[in-house]
Amino acid sequence: MKPKSNVIPRKQNLKLDSIIIESKHIPLFVSWIDKKDSSYYNKEKISYDFNLLYRSNEGRFDAKSFHRNCDNKGATIWIAKIQDSTQLIGGYNPLDWNGNYWKNTADSFLFSFTDGKIISTAKLGYVKDASHAVYCGNNQGPSMGGLYCYNSNSWEYDYYYFSSVYHDIGIPTRFKVEDFEVFQVIKK
Repeated sequence: MKPKSNVIPRKQNLKLDSIIIESKHIPLFVSWIDKKDSSYYNKEKISYDFNLLYRSNEGRFDAKSFHRNCDNKGATIWIAKIQDSTQLIGGYNPLDWNGNYWKNTADSFLFSFTDGKIISTAKLGYVKDASHAVYCGNNQGPSMGGLYCYNSNSWEYDYYYFSSVYHDIGIPTRFKVEDFEVFQVIKK
């Protein structure tokens, strides 16, 4: 029989440098990355670190700064808050953002929260056409399938033309982004 210990196990503290999301979003993101049921994860079972690489707020997005901070960093997840709305959108790129061409991956996804504060409003769309999963344009921010982030806070989503790439998750056709963050996703 093992002796009882009076030492309380230390809980893993999820530190998250974000003005858009909270630590409660992380278990959900991890379940999507691992393609597992979200009920499997909690704050103590997180197998990734999320390190902030880039932030723009008040509509001050700049593609050069995005690429300077995010190229050659490996897997990333980005989150954007749509202006004058509670909606959050985002995506996961398991590759990197360098280059000036389409990248092929079967592991990327887009997501949307109708209300970013309420986890249950999440919608997830895994990639269906891996050949157009991620576009790394030198003069653009994160572009995936028909979702384009031009060199400004004005974004466009062409679901009609690119409906074969990702599932429809309720991203508006044209919108402006208020806040935007990119996190490097590192396996522990």
